[in-house]
Amino acid sequence: MQQGKITFCHFAAQARGSSLDTALLVIDMQRGLLDEGPWNGAAVLARIQQLVARARASGAPVVFMQDRRVELDPELDSSLVPGSADGVIGKDFCDSFLGTSLEAWLKERAVRRLVVVGLQSDYCVDTSCRRAASLGYAVELVKDAHTTFDNGSLTAEQIVNHHNQILRSFRAGSGSVCTVESADVRFA
Repeated sequence: MQQGKITFCHFAAQARGSSLDTALLVIDMQRGLLDEGPWNGAAVLARIQQLVARARASGAPVVFMQDRRVELDPELDSSLVPGSADGVIGKDFCDSFLGTSLEAWLKERAVRRLVVVGLQSDYCVDTSCRRAASLGYAVELVKDAHTTFDNGSLTAEQIVNHHNQILRSFRAGSGSVCTVESADVRFA
C-alpha cells in the first residue's frame, strides 16, 4: 500500500476481529485437478500449505471444499490433510455455498471474514468469493494462492491477473471482496 493512500483492503483489515471470526476457505485443491497442471500450481499449493499452517496456529477454522464433479482422483492433495477441527464439504456447483452446508458451518463458528484460496480462479473461486460477499462476508482473495488453466482465449496467468484486478475492491451490500498477497494475510 502506498503511504497516504487508503485502500478498500485497508478498511477490511481494520474491521476484522480475532482469528475466531476468520476462516480459511480452501477450494478444490484436489489431486485430479492439480495433475492437469494449473498455472503456477506448485507455488500456489506451497502458499496454501503455509496459509493452512498459519490459520491452524492462530486458531482460525479451516474448511476444504471438494468438487464432487472431479472424477479422476477427487481427493484433496496429500499435502493438505484435514485436521480433526477442519471442515471438509463436498459441492456440486462452482458456488461453494449452493446446496452445501458451508454457510451453516461458518455460522456455527461465528465466522464473518473469509480468506479464500484454491482452484479455479475463473469458476469456483470467483463464484464463491462473490456469493460470500453477497451473504455479508468480508472476503480476502489471496492473489498469489489461486490458479486455473489456459482456456483457449486467455492464458491462465491472464485469467488469474484479471480476477485479481476485478475483485480487488468488490462490494456487495454489507459484504465485500478485496485481494491480498499471501504474506500479508493475518488471521489474528
